[in-house]
Amino acid sequence: MTSLSLSTPRSRPLISWRVRKLLIGYSYLVPAALCLLATVVVPIFFAVKMSLYADVLYKPQDYRFIGLGNYIRLLYDPVFWLTLQNSVVWVFGSVFLQFIFGFAAALLLQQAFTGRALVRTLTLLPWIIPGVVVGLIWQWLYQPNYGVINDLLIRAGAMSERIAWLSSPDYAMAAVVFTNVWRGIPFFAIMLLAGLQAVPDELYEAAHVDGAGVLSRFWHITLPLLRPIIVVSTATRIIWTFNYADLIFVMTGGGPANATQITSTYTLTQAYATLDFGYAGALSVVLLIVMLAFTWAYLRVTKGIEEPE
Repeated sequence: MTSLSLSTPRSRPLISWRVRKLLIGYSYLVPAALCLLATVVVPIFFAVKMSLYADVLYKPQDYRFIGLGNYIRLLYDPVFWLTLQNSVVWVFGSVFLQFIFGFAAALLLQQAFTGRALVRTLTLLPWIIPGVVVGLIWQWLYQPNYGVINDLLIRAGAMSERIAWLSSPDYAMAAVVFTNVWRGIPFFAIMLLAGLQAVPDELYEAAHVDGAGVLSRFWHITLPLLRPIIVVSTATRIIWTFNYADLIFVMTGGGPANATQITSTYTLTQAYATLDFGYAGALSVVLLIVMLAFTWAYLRVTKGIEEPE
């Protein structure tokens, strides 16, 4: 008599392996999402809430909900519109010159010469020094009576009398932009140098054999392969510079006569000088909207450009 062995059917798991794999992947994102929520989303929420109230610290009895009152006040604030204009000069003047000089520095540091490692290390110094310290150093250099810059220019015959660089509405913005350019050159130099080192030497050798000159090799090989780094580093630097208030706050405080006042320093002034946190909250929200709009427009314009051909 033959016995038939019946195999016990295998129970099907409640969750498929694909779903479990997906859940495991998302679980790794939970810590980062919680940190992002605590450090970005929650502060933005409280800033938006603060902007809807009349919140002046030395007038606690006037604390009340005013809706869009701070935003309406902002529209009729001439200083705010002036800070936006100054921000455009500050951001694009700084980043453009930083990129040009940083690219030149990267091309020089790519070449082989004695002491190149030391020069590369020294190139990072302006970027390593804290922004507050940089502001104090250059504030001393620009000092009209005993500053080094005035002394060198007079000795070189470039000018006959001393200039109060940071106290003059005509020169103050140019002075702080020059300082920011000095500090930001290493960022582009190191980023672009890393990209240059990733370009295969065989491409340059093949182009040289084909008779391509230096400019031709730069235009048809170097620039196309560096486009991803150029797009990312430029966008990052613009966002950083737009929100960067340390240098101006230390060197000029936004003066003279708001000549160097940008939106981020104006927000700090409203919050910690006039103690008007409601209006400062509205300024910070508008600053966030402006940066989101710029980032979206920049990514739309550079869509497809960031990938080399």
